[in-house]
Amino acid sequence: MSTIWGRAATGCALFGILSVMTGCGALGAMANPKVAWALKDPAPMTVVVRRADAADATSKQVNRLLNATPASPDSDWLKNVGPKPEDAAADMKALTQDPLYKQSQARIVAAEVWLRTLGDLQSTDGSSPNVLGIVSKDLGDQYAAITAKEQEISQLDAQIEQEKDARDAKGVSDADKKAHDKNVDDLKKQKSAKEDEVDPLKKKFLDGAKDAAAKTPADARDAVANALVNLRQAVEDATIADGAAAVRYPLAVTSMLDSVKQMVPVFVADIIEEQTGKRPSLQGLQPNVTLDGMTPAITLNGLSKDDMGKISMGDLTSETVSRTKNWVGHALGLLGSISSTKDALSFEEDTLDALLDGFAKNGWKRLDPVKIPEQTDPKVMTATAKVRPHVAPSQSAPPVGVAEAQAAKSTPAPAPAPDATAAVKSTKGTKSVKAAKKPASGAAQPAPQTPPVDHAPVRAEDFNP
Repeated sequence: MSTIWGRAATGCALFGILSVMTGCGALGAMANPKVAWALKDPAPMTVVVRRADAADATSKQVNRLLNATPASPDSDWLKNVGPKPEDAAADMKALTQDPLYKQSQARIVAAEVWLRTLGDLQSTDGSSPNVLGIVSKDLGDQYAAITAKEQEISQLDAQIEQEKDARDAKGVSDADKKAHDKNVDDLKKQKSAKEDEVDPLKKKFLDGAKDAAAKTPADARDAVANALVNLRQAVEDATIADGAAAVRYPLAVTSMLDSVKQMVPVFVADIIEEQTGKRPSLQGLQPNVTLDGMTPAITLNGLSKDDMGKISMGDLTSETVSRTKNWVGHALGLLGSISSTKDALSFEEDTLDALLDGFAKNGWKRLDPVKIPEQTDPKVMTATAKVRPHVAPSQSAPPVGVAEAQAAKSTPAPAPAPDATAAVKSTKGTKSVKAAKKPASGAAQPAPQTPPVDHAPVRAEDFNP
């Protein structure tokens, strides 16, 4: 086991959540009684990562709907923020068929359903550039400025984790370790300065949001408030998912190698589905997986021509290794991601509470939000699973309704491996396996079929705005 694994396992287990994760905001997670169940939940690292990613994706969807989706008081999307009970049950049923959940028997968090529901809400026009603009035209600009600074802080958190991992990698000299430590200290100072800048902006914004909401005309108030109640519930459920990932992480880190082995078939199926449009059964797949620090070595055995289509074994193996390596790196740096998500959700919670409190001052009566059913709910157990097609990461188009068009991003990936075994040392300058074309926005989609038991429902990364 490498030094990196030693730091993750020993640090988290020995000092526990309180010491390792204080800077990541996990103290708040530990204090939340709604995540206490996660300590005894049998979630391996695969599910811990899923929970953190679902929380992050839900937060991004909430941010998109608050500030980057055009809206009017009569916009249809405002009326559909909370899923219908039958739709929520169908999404939850699909999640119960995910092999990662079937294998682990871990609890499925409500955020997994919210990110799907919120991702379906789109808009191309409205009297205001965003829902905040219905309350006050200045709120959207203020909110965007704050979230931009929060993103800068999040990037600094990621850089800090990268420096720590580089410091603790095998073979690093004492001089280089000192250099990495100095970089960490410098980045922490930059982060502290950014936090000092953003805190007064948040206070001014929240005070202004509450005052503006109290002056919103009744018709606009009622249309917006009912939508925001459900967004507030989505934020609460995402916070629970993020906290559950935080408290379970120290216990799940020892399952890293087994979790990597569970993810390899998922990535193989994803790649083939992206190429062929059909998800293979992979019943004969017998991958051999080892880890050297963060670097996976993978051999794929037992795949038939029917499984692979026209993809070469070298291309498939190389791309599988690339995605697996990215997943391992993401899992090792998950505490930083959890922290950033917690901060984003906290600001979204404060924003929604300020608006709803202002509406209440103006005579609005709070309604009950939509509740996502548990996986054991009878409505879920009798529902027909709503399975959504996996979306190729490199082909993910910006969602309809973003206020300003976002430039498409191209992602280079690994060149074909010379044989069926690959260990990635660097992905610089390499090429990706071609991904299946995604239908144009608004195009008719074929009705999904009931999947085999090894079909993986859409994951959080398919919903990134």
